[in-house]
Amino acid sequence: MNDETAAWLAAMLTAIAFLALLPPSGSVAARLKAMSIRPSAQSDRPGLAVLVTSLLAYVDNGGGLVEAFEEASGRRFATQEVTRERVMVMLENRCLPQERGPTLTIMAQALTACYGLSAILGCRASDGLRTVAAMQRRRASLDEAREKAFAVPRATIRLLSTLPVLTIIMGEFMGARPLTFLCRPGLGTICLILGAAFYVLGLVWIHLLMNDLGREDLWI
Repeated sequence: MNDETAAWLAAMLTAIAFLALLPPSGSVAARLKAMSIRPSAQSDRPGLAVLVTSLLAYVDNGGGLVEAFEEASGRRFATQEVTRERVMVMLENRCLPQERGPTLTIMAQALTACYGLSAILGCRASDGLRTVAAMQRRRASLDEAREKAFAVPRATIRLLSTLPVLTIIMGEFMGARPLTFLCRPGLGTICLILGAAFYVLGLVWIHLLMNDLGREDLWI
């Protein structure tokens, strides 16, 4: 392999290393999306904590639970009852983007159960809403703690994932010609295949491990 080919491969490896060190595209897209939302649009989606607080305030001021859900939904229900589907629509219209997913489903179940306990068993609606609000605060605290706990490992994984590429680049700059050895038929090709295979297996294993540790059911 000539010097031009080695330089071209080194440039490609440098670009790969740079891209690997970048934060996940989802977080960048989320930040850009949040910046593009108008202030008025953000005020229309206060989040689950503010939503539950508004429901509780409505009930504490003498309003009914069904009327509180209607007020939060911005429409009148065809029947004087609160169903899970109506709760989900209300939550989807009022939640923040990061609150979607399992958190939204759990909150819908909790609010529906709160209405059921009040309508069927006669429990105080305010007590049920306070319980739901406390549950939401705990989940928000757990989500925040989880993000902080995973921030350093994720950054370390991205850094360590680039080390093989950075090692080859440094070798090229120092004149060791590792690309020439790895692309040479025989022992070099065997080392390249084994190294690439272990590298990919390591990335897959880390990905599965992080996904398993980040499952929502571990934090309920």
